[in-house]
Amino acid sequence: MEAKYIIKICLLGEANVGKTSLVYRFIENKFRENYKSTLGVNLLKKDMEIEQYGDVSAQIWDLGGQESFRSLRSLYLEGANGAFVVYDMTSKKTFEKIDEWVHDFRDAREDAPIILIGNKSDLEKQIKITESESREYANTNNLGMVITSAKTGQNVEEAFTELTKKILDQISNNS
Repeated sequence: MEAKYIIKICLLGEANVGKTSLVYRFIENKFRENYKSTLGVNLLKKDMEIEQYGDVSAQIWDLGGQESFRSLRSLYLEGANGAFVVYDMTSKKTFEKIDEWVHDFRDAREDAPIILIGNKSDLEKQIKITESESREYANTNNLGMVITSAKTGQNVEEAFTELTKKILDQISNNS
């Protein structure tokens, strides 16, 4: 398949929020309990068919969330068409850090679309960040928002499709 569009999507967020699990759930429809922390960046690709646009090849950049990689962020973000900023719904700390990730992405890519992802919705009894808190943050900061579970697959495909459509809409509006 010759992709009509090639897009670059970055996954951003603190370590252990489930970025790698989300990508593998999307690409292979699989979930593993234990991934090693991503060091630097993990590059993956998925070809999809998007209504109105046809064949799209998504290059997915899964960025390591450790503070030690912060200096490399702007390099990884170069050329990105959109991003997911992921936090763990069971961890207030990861939610408090999303500002930094949104800021870094906007510094690099200004008006490229961002979707906020609250991951690990399957851990219902441990949830500390409600969907309404998340939605309020997203609305205030002009972000899309999706609640996911990489473990069950809840909304993972939908999140990637939604971001891809936002990116393609933006590309076609600017051409």
